[in-house]
Amino acid sequence: MKPLYDVIIVGGGPAGCATAIALHNLGVNNTLVIEGSDYTAPRIGESIPPNSRELFEKLGIWSAFSAQKHAPCLGSYSSWGSDKLGFNDYLFNPQGNGWHLNRSAFDKFLAMQVEKLGGALLKNTHFANLSQEQHPYPIKVTLRNKAQIRCRFIVDATGRSAKVARQFNAKVRVEDQLVAVSGYFEADDIIAKESYQQMTLLEAVDYGWWYLAHLPNNKVIVTVASDAAVIKQKQLKSTDAWQHAMHLTQHISPIIAQAPPSNLHTWIAQSAIMDPPAAQCWLTVGDSASSFDPISSQGIYKALNNGIEAATAIKAWLDNNAQEINQYRNAIGHSFINYLEQKAFFYNQEQRWPDSEFWQKRQGPP
Repeated sequence: MKPLYDVIIVGGGPAGCATAIALHNLGVNNTLVIEGSDYTAPRIGESIPPNSRELFEKLGIWSAFSAQKHAPCLGSYSSWGSDKLGFNDYLFNPQGNGWHLNRSAFDKFLAMQVEKLGGALLKNTHFANLSQEQHPYPIKVTLRNKAQIRCRFIVDATGRSAKVARQFNAKVRVEDQLVAVSGYFEADDIIAKESYQQMTLLEAVDYGWWYLAHLPNNKVIVTVASDAAVIKQKQLKSTDAWQHAMHLTQHISPIIAQAPPSNLHTWIAQSAIMDPPAAQCWLTVGDSASSFDPISSQGIYKALNNGIEAATAIKAWLDNNAQEINQYRNAIGHSFINYLEQKAFFYNQEQRWPDSEFWQKRQGPP
């Protein structure tokens, strides 16, 4: 670790690592990524669409990613707006199939690409706070171990916690908030193995929606998403109540054997944007900039794309052109507006439960 950096990136997930890789490709090499983990803990997987390949190619890591051999995702089934199960595949997509990511391996892979390119990476290191001073490297970063380093520009890639942006008094504007409860099964507990092994399954119910997808290491994740009040009322954080509700579904229940989930995990899934997402000498990427409803399946794609666009803005700022930061900020805002419009359109496709408060809340104009 050196005392001075052009750019410090707090958060070594997909958004932070993509920013570091893209900066290197633009000739900005004096960078540091600060990551609180060592990439060994399990992380929930996620499917990414076929057009993610374009982002890997822009980053110059497509061949390396392809060699990782993540499981292919061939498309999705959904019962949305109808009791019938619809099918959306990637058969005619010119980019080919998508992927079910092994998130632990994927995040570690991106971190290794940063190091291979000569970027500095501090693992098991936590950001504490920052201050601004009159100095050629005006941002002084204090780590939890009391070490202090300086930079000219800082990137918040800390996810929904947005630890850096909050230091600049930025505020999170929440448009919608779901609570999701996920259960995990062994793939051997899947009855229709071949039909769903490379697909995802989405099923709407009167109080929200359920989702099923395969994970690495022979695991399957099944998730229910609804409002916090509904989760509490139906006691869906309880294994027995969760399993009972799951077995009342029309399409997911026949796939899962009677075995209970190995454990339940509750998490917040909100649609929100940072206000502002960027300003002079700092910006946000990934979920620090904006977070989407998980039904959009855009989390990783958005994180990688943010990193690429952020790098262009940072390089311009380091070259004394601040206009690119304004353009990046506007791009985050426009992207979030487009997302809200798409989200409203998608939720409006489901009209089977007009009296349901869950659906009423999400079917008006954004």
